[in-house]
Amino acid sequence: MSHGTNESWWSKLTRPVLEFPLDLAGLGIAVGLAAFALLQPVVRETPLAVVLGLPLALFAPGYAVVSLLFPGEGPPRTSDWSRPDHIRREGISCTERMALSFGVSLSLLPLFGLTFSHPDLSFEPITVITVVVGFTLVIGLFAVIRRFKVPADDRFSVSIRGGFSRLSGALFDTETGFDVVLNILLALSVVVAISAVGYAFAAPQDGEEFSQLSLLTKTDDGEFAAENYPESFTPGETKPVYVSVTNREGERVEYTVVVLLQRVEQRPDGSARIVEQRQQERFEHRVPAGGSWRTRHEIAPTMAGENLRVTYLLYKGDPPADPSIDTADEHAYFWTTVGTNGSA
Repeated sequence: MSHGTNESWWSKLTRPVLEFPLDLAGLGIAVGLAAFALLQPVVRETPLAVVLGLPLALFAPGYAVVSLLFPGEGPPRTSDWSRPDHIRREGISCTERMALSFGVSLSLLPLFGLTFSHPDLSFEPITVITVVVGFTLVIGLFAVIRRFKVPADDRFSVSIRGGFSRLSGALFDTETGFDVVLNILLALSVVVAISAVGYAFAAPQDGEEFSQLSLLTKTDDGEFAAENYPESFTPGETKPVYVSVTNREGERVEYTVVVLLQRVEQRPDGSARIVEQRQQERFEHRVPAGGSWRTRHEIAPTMAGENLRVTYLLYKGDPPADPSIDTADEHAYFWTTVGTNGSA
């Protein structure tokens, strides 16, 4: 009995490595390297972030999904498309695969946006990168598994020579010169569209640079909410408020927060006048572009009475000698009452 045709143990061991889809391996490596670079602050603040971020958002997720849905090689030009088994077995062409990758990626952007609406997720660079990269790698892994289930002769594969051949055939191997012109115009339109999106990301947008100051409290289940601020204090009592600062200035900013306790007098005409003011706290923090910072502040009032206003003033850089709402870049406040000895 002859065993000459049996596969050796070495071939069985190395076959998955040698047959591993090069395009999906390259996708995983490229996505990982791009994510690592984008997580570096020195890269996020340069045009290089646009060069790395656009393919990551507008191509990689869609390519992983398309690879999962169509693991087979595209049909030759002589295939009979009227037979459904050709579509299921042979999949789509390389040109269609690339075009679908852009389209699917664009359709996934709203889905990613819904993900960031979850209260536990903040729209920050590290969160966005983690979600996009995680989705791409997980779907890409399933695409690899599904592609291995397709017979080797029908499996989609990538080579440099084959890629140029497919591209040349898609552009120029047509029946008329008019088709060639249409294909070239279509390719140029895709390049222009991607360039326009890149410019929109890279060019400074007037009116979109701002800093945000928020006052938060912590609920019984550990969530943060912009409500239920301390309405009253007893003498010597302290209560916490969480101060949140978000940087949308497009660059790293050194922030200063000044906390004031103000006694406010209501005038007959409805206006208010500050009759007494004391500085309670001052703290500084450097926040990177697109980042946010949150700190816990224990409020210990140094005045008693009603119509007391706890005011938080946000400054980019050093505050003036006499900080006020009029000079602050942003401000937030809430009203409270501090009881005297023997009163609440």
